[in-house]
Amino acid sequence: MVWLNGEAKPLEGKTLREVLEELDVDLSRVAVLLNEEAYLGWELPHHVLKEGDVVEVVTLMQGG
Repeated sequence: MVWLNGEAKPLEGKTLREVLEELDVDLSRVAVLLNEEAYLGWELPHHVLKEGDVVEVVTLMQGG
């Protein structure tokens, strides 16, 4: 299982980008933590998810 935002999901074998696109995530508005490494959505590495990977998707917000 792959941990996605705290939930175990059967996502092994898919790329990180594929999963986010399936979830309709706007890559220009998120940051992603992949096994504690941080990436902006448009800078995602080509990573095929494997058992035990931990992914956290965080929406970027502007404030003032």
